[in-house]
Amino acid sequence: MKVVDLGQMDYDGSQLHHAFAYEQAKKLGATICYFRGAAEVKEHLVDLEDSLANDFIKSKEMWHFIIEIPEATITEMVVWQRLFISMCIDNLRVEDEDCSVITRNGDDIMIGGSKLSVSIATLSRFSGLIHVGINIKVGEGCPVVAIGLDDFTRDKYSSIFGRDMATVFVEEYEDVKNATFKVIEM
Repeated sequence: MKVVDLGQMDYDGSQLHHAFAYEQAKKLGATICYFRGAAEVKEHLVDLEDSLANDFIKSKEMWHFIIEIPEATITEMVVWQRLFISMCIDNLRVEDEDCSVITRNGDDIMIGGSKLSVSIATLSRFSGLIHVGINIKVGEGCPVVAIGLDDFTRDKYSSIFGRDMATVFVEEYEDVKNATFKVIEM
């Protein structure tokens, strides 16, 4: 899996598609792209429940992660999504002294009663796709009670969170793939 740092970019949902990493950085195959920017998703909602309720996603600034895994099933993508969310929580618990308030509810990261993340797993014709957004600064107009990294972590930590999470996810992905090759057939 390749890591692609895309720097600063806003997210509107249209980025969640096959070969996004190739369009942006000429990287093919399994990839995790990360970038920092605002989020405003209305038209390109993938979550059926949100779409039917005319919900939207809005945040002043987030870390965005787009993960693409070729030839994956939807079940595999949901498992990868939840693993990534759990890894984010592990990372945050190292940073936060009062880690008891950081929990996972399905594919959401919660800090107390406030939502830190948005995420979705889906399929294209060729690959599985995940978007995870981690609030940095929530701003005005967010449709839910939300919290950002800047509300409870050190300034420096917010700036390195994206790179750190992409790196540890690739290590885990490669370790999982390697584990599948060292099994004796039964």
